[in-house]
Amino acid sequence: MTDLERKLAETLREQGGEVTPDLAGAWAEQLRRQRRPRAARRRLTVLVAPLAAVLVVLTSVLLATQLNSAPVPVPPASRGQELTLPKPEYSPVGLVEKGEPIALTDFAGQTDNWTSYAVFASAMGTTLFCVEAFPKGLTGAPVHGEVASQFGTKSPSCVPLSTGTVCAGYVGETGGPLPAGKAIYLVNPAVRELSLFDAKGDLSQAKRVGMLGQQQLFLADVTPGSPPVRFDVSSDEARPASR
Repeated sequence: MTDLERKLAETLREQGGEVTPDLAGAWAEQLRRQRRPRAARRRLTVLVAPLAAVLVVLTSVLLATQLNSAPVPVPPASRGQELTLPKPEYSPVGLVEKGEPIALTDFAGQTDNWTSYAVFASAMGTTLFCVEAFPKGLTGAPVHGEVASQFGTKSPSCVPLSTGTVCAGYVGETGGPLPAGKAIYLVNPAVRELSLFDAKGDLSQAKRVGMLGQQQLFLADVTPGSPPVRFDVSSDEARPASR
């Protein structure tokens, strides 16, 4: 081989070494690139996890604060004033009715039709509010003792008077002089409207049906077995004298 050929061969080997790819270096670089995202994800997880926990705690505290600060609604059953009526006495001894009875409502008995009446009475020196049933269609005002009602042992039913806004009342019952599902109240003359509430807060709006003496009579439809336990009224306000 001549000197020229040897130099040419050496030159080609040198150039071939320059272009030969560095496979080991390339593989190492690829591994480094794959490790970088994983490390970044781990660092991101380390940062985000505590922030998420703090966010959950703050949300829970905010909800608890809103629940505690929300106004508590007033239960319907607590509206108005308490209504307490004495237990009625049936056919009191020595009962003497006073004045003319006021008709309240008609109802059907087992065989006949009846009319409920409200009347003042006295017994043993006590003034009473009484409800009595008489046969429907009587001519003239019925008088206790003169017209036999023959309705039952619960007629008349009487309660003593009080000095409150609702002076007296009687809730209808099976076998009573006022049918179940009805209630009658003797109310102060200044009252214009009478609202009644049972233990569940259900409303019964009473209607004025007449006057008994100086007091008003309000009749209401009520739920049998769930009598009114509270009441509310609207009254006439005192008006200034005209000049």
